Amino acid sequence: MSDNLTRYCAIRDALKRLRQTEPKGNLARHLQTTAHLVSSIVGSKKCHLPAIASKAPDGRRHETRIMGFRRGLANERIDQATYYLPYIANFLAHLPQAPLVLVIDTSQVGRGCLALVVSVLYQKRAIPLCWTVVRGKIAATCRNRPTWLCFNKPPR
Repeated sequence: MSDNLTRYCAIRDALKRLRQTEPKGNLARHLQTTAHLVSSIVGSKKCHLPAIASKAPDGRRHETRIMGFRRGLANERIDQATYYLPYIANFLAHLPQAPLVLVIDTSQVGRGCLALVVSVLYQKRAIPLCWTVVRGKIAATCRNRPTWLCFNKPPR
């Protein structure tokens, strides 16, 4: 097996184990796409869709894989509560007993949009906990839209 396929299978199996029930139907299909995205991001060490698609372990054409990832990311039926929060909650619950270091970052993304991301530092990496994207420039958006965030580490 190739490294890409081995990594994909390990991530897919780990995502399935972390769910309380066996995923079926669209949930299983979306979970497979999520596993492809995560394994390809890890393999390419980039988050640009063409770079991610080059590390996807399936035999589909590069352009086809890019379009599939783009559709999956734009799908309005995929929400963070179903496809992200169960995994990040489990991750936070298993962090070592030490103070959590949270990082708040704003970055301009796309055309005239601002991303506000709150991440936890873990092994020299920032793992995003929550984020929001709004239209506007950094200074104007931060001044006009105060954001209050509260985080509690889940009990073990």
